[in-house]
Amino acid sequence: MRSLWGHRELTTQFAARRIKSKYKGQALGFAWSITDPLITLAIYTFVFGLVLRRASDPDAAGGIARFALEVFAGIITFNLFREMVGAAPTLVIGQPNFVKKVVYPLETLPVSQLLVSLFNYATGLIVWLIGFAIFSSTHIPSPRLLLVPVVLLPVALMGLGVSWFLASLGVFLRDLKNPTGSVLHMLFFLSAIFYRIDDVPEAYRWMIAVNPLAQSVEAARAVMFGETWPHWGWLGGMTLGGAVLCVAGYAFFMKSRKAFADVI
Repeated sequence: MRSLWGHRELTTQFAARRIKSKYKGQALGFAWSITDPLITLAIYTFVFGLVLRRASDPDAAGGIARFALEVFAGIITFNLFREMVGAAPTLVIGQPNFVKKVVYPLETLPVSQLLVSLFNYATGLIVWLIGFAIFSSTHIPSPRLLLVPVVLLPVALMGLGVSWFLASLGVFLRDLKNPTGSVLHMLFFLSAIFYRIDDVPEAYRWMIAVNPLAQSVEAARAVMFGETWPHWGWLGGMTLGGAVLCVAGYAFFMKSRKAFADVI
């Protein structure tokens, strides 16, 4: 923590540069950070909300706004993890000058990506709040929405720990990005985004219930809609597990970074 805090200004500057470079030169600029998740939401809502649900329930379209908000809450929560882990295998090899010619704290690269992912989550949350204000009967979110940072903490810790592992391994295994993408794609559909854990047949429910990302999605919905409380036991266990994974990933990265210059 001392090391990361000591480099906080460098970390935030690098994160800001990545955000700006992503939208630099584009006609819509930062508007894409809101437009892109809206387009994704529209596609998923049409396919899973109208087409597939209508096939089994003729009245499903009546609650399509609620379904869309639930899906969107799940997407932005999962994307916090996916954006961190998906970018991790190329974080170090994508900055060869930082390894060879510049004395740069490479361990801060995954933290910078975390800040970028949190920025994207914040823009998505703004879109969700607008949708909630329009389509919800209450129009005003519950005070439980303030618990969102608590719910996101285990997701951020797990993502950061995995990112340190993959950023290090990506230096030695250059084809790591493809299998990482495939695993994230599978996790996307196993994380209760388009359904609730209780909707899964009981015989297979355990397969989804043991997925910490599915539990995080459920907890995020609980506080965002304010209808129930998150499962505090699960949340505490996931936070502790995420912290352990985070420390292990950092230790692995710091041990292996000594060989980065030789490989790159």
